[in-house]
Amino acid sequence: MPELDAKKAPTLRDALVAAAAMVSVDVLLLGQGLLLLRADLPRSVALTVLPGAVLVALAAPTVMLVRYIRRRGLELGFSRLGRRGWHLLWQAPAVVLGSASATALVAPLFGIESGGGSTGEVLARDLDSAAPVLVLLAGYLLIGPFIEEIVFRRVLMEYFDTLMPAAASVVVTSAIFGAAHIAPPAIVFTFFSGIGLALVARFHGNITSSFVVHAVNNLLASAAVIGALF
Repeated sequence: MPELDAKKAPTLRDALVAAAAMVSVDVLLLGQGLLLLRADLPRSVALTVLPGAVLVALAAPTVMLVRYIRRRGLELGFSRLGRRGWHLLWQAPAVVLGSASATALVAPLFGIESGGGSTGEVLARDLDSAAPVLVLLAGYLLIGPFIEEIVFRRVLMEYFDTLMPAAASVVVTSAIFGAAHIAPPAIVFTFFSGIGLALVARFHGNITSSFVVHAVNNLLASAAVIGALF
């Protein structure tokens, strides 16, 4: 199994900077959300403004993190899939279905249930807002997985690789990945999907592979919203 493509292993400082980038995303998302709530804007206006705010919250920390990594002389971890790329045809559904199945088995043991109410149903009430919502989904599908794969599978996992066995590094990184998603059902699901994404990244030796699987997972999670809009 090839190692992740890297000329230099991340240091503790790199791990802290990467973690700070993810925290910045959450702070910007929450801050802008609170501002929109306090502004008490009409729903149609809020839905128009929200995608831009979310894209800024995702893009700004991503750009700063990429620039930092390049200044440090670290590889981002994206490279061609090569001859092993075809394995993604089974790995993507395996990670998504495996994570969902594991969550369905484990979550009830902790008294965790899926939240009620469909975001898609709410958004579908106003078809005029379809365009901004699709912009929001595009950011969620592409920018979100991009920064998360750099932070968790490229920087944090490779840093933990220098401190502990590979299996422990995968579990610890996945636990942090899950905790970063805050909501209990999401924490459980992303913990298991984090393990799958880490294994995919290790199998291919890059995070291009885990990014593809991550994006597929987000696409499937958003399918209900898109279906409701149209």
